[in-house]
Amino acid sequence: MIDLLMSLAPFYVWRYNGAVQIVNFPVNEGKIGANGECPHCAPTVSYFRPVATYLQHLPNGYQKLVSAAQCESCKGYVLVIGNRQSQNHPSQLETVYPLGKPNDTVANEVQQVAKGVAEDFAEALRCQWIKAYKACVVMCARAIQGSAIALGAKKKVLTDQIDELFSRGKITEALKDFAHEVRVTRNIGAHPDKDGLEDVTEQDAKDIVEFTREYLHHVYVMPAKLKARRPPAPNVAAGP
Repeated sequence: MIDLLMSLAPFYVWRYNGAVQIVNFPVNEGKIGANGECPHCAPTVSYFRPVATYLQHLPNGYQKLVSAAQCESCKGYVLVIGNRQSQNHPSQLETVYPLGKPNDTVANEVQQVAKGVAEDFAEALRCQWIKAYKACVVMCARAIQGSAIALGAKKKVLTDQIDELFSRGKITEALKDFAHEVRVTRNIGAHPDKDGLEDVTEQDAKDIVEFTREYLHHVYVMPAKLKARRPPAPNVAAGP
């Protein structure tokens, strides 16, 4: 069991709150699986086939089963943990821990020019992956603000910084609107006073990530691609 888990490294593990039910096998097989909404390819409902199961005998006579199971749809892994009173009783689901690693890749063009901005956006992507939606939108706004400062914005507040970049021709009107939408949603998720935290939804996080990615793409990626297409400036011969 340990060898299997180590072969999956590097991975992150977190408690999953999705709709998953345990699947019991005949007692002589000593394993458990699960079915339900996959944390990796949700909203897909799938069967999680047990690959290896560890059986632990507890002091109170109960048994704990820890099963590494694979989604039949996306092939992502989860840990299914169940408890049973004895070998002759069916296991009850204790919890499910997804195994995997988020795709927190940020374009090289962003990393090369604005490392801190790239790191903030990568953290936002990791927050989205573990369903920490409020944290996700906050980190997206941090990436936008870091970019504004790097582009020379002198104002102190993000609202003014975005408008300043637009007035100076650093960003287009569409990018200004994207940035303000990220800012407004960040305000909902970042402040505990009258913030409406419950209003930051999965769709909000998805949209804000998309807006932020588009902003970074147009501010960093496209200019770098354009520069790469231009021929190098000719060398000017030195005078006598």
